[in-house]
Amino acid sequence: MTMKTTSVSLCTASALLGFLCGCGQSKPEAAAADEKPATVVAAQPGPAAPVPSATPAVPAPVTPSPPSTPTTLAAPTVAGAPSAAPTQTTAPATEAASELVAAAKTQGDSVLSSVGNDLTTKVKELVASAAGNDALKSQLTGSLKSLAGGNETSGLGTLYQTAQLTGLTPAQINLAKEVGNLATAYVVQRNFASLDGAQGDVATIVNSLRQGEFAPAIPAVQKIAQNASLTPTQKQLLASIADKYAPGISKAAGTLTDGLQKIPGLGGK
Repeated sequence: MTMKTTSVSLCTASALLGFLCGCGQSKPEAAAADEKPATVVAAQPGPAAPVPSATPAVPAPVTPSPPSTPTTLAAPTVAGAPSAAPTQTTAPATEAASELVAAAKTQGDSVLSSVGNDLTTKVKELVASAAGNDALKSQLTGSLKSLAGGNETSGLGTLYQTAQLTGLTPAQINLAKEVGNLATAYVVQRNFASLDGAQGDVATIVNSLRQGEFAPAIPAVQKIAQNASLTPTQKQLLASIADKYAPGISKAAGTLTDGLQKIPGLGGK
């Protein structure tokens, strides 16, 4: 009886020990079992979480570029509208008068330069007033070029005829006469200012012509014509001035006791 009891006790102890041992082993296994599904779940990709759409980039403020200079378009031609003013060019007659001024500067004669400037001004006025008169402009240009080139007798001869061209207005005729007066004064100053003993008479002629008064110049012309130092070229030029100048000189000469026709070298014997 005792032995049976002891066996039962041993079996019971063994069973208890086995149970305890099994329980002792089952904890790690249970833990492993518990951890393994968690590990598997973590390893298995779950349903993809919705990826939030990218935040739209905020456009950087654009600095507006300065407006480009607009291309200037040619204005459309409108029938009857005035065309743009043409480029101003120097008229040939004015250029020829300017050559006389330049020549005066090279000689260092202040009176000659002053007369040349006045002549250029009047030429500009005459050309501007007779823009459509090609005959006048052509004759005026040729005359002044002759003067600039030293052919003074011929130049003055054609220049005196400018005021007689047809189609000129009274104002243009007066301007043409003024041009002739100043051109003659220029020629007298250039050719006779250095003549011995003639400076006073030359000044009288030049001043009278610049003022458009002819009578005061006649006695001075007479004195210069009698100067023994005159060259043949000077005599010819002085005779041309007396014979072909504006009618005012001839009329004034007729009132004098000693007219131009009695002056030696100017038509007299």
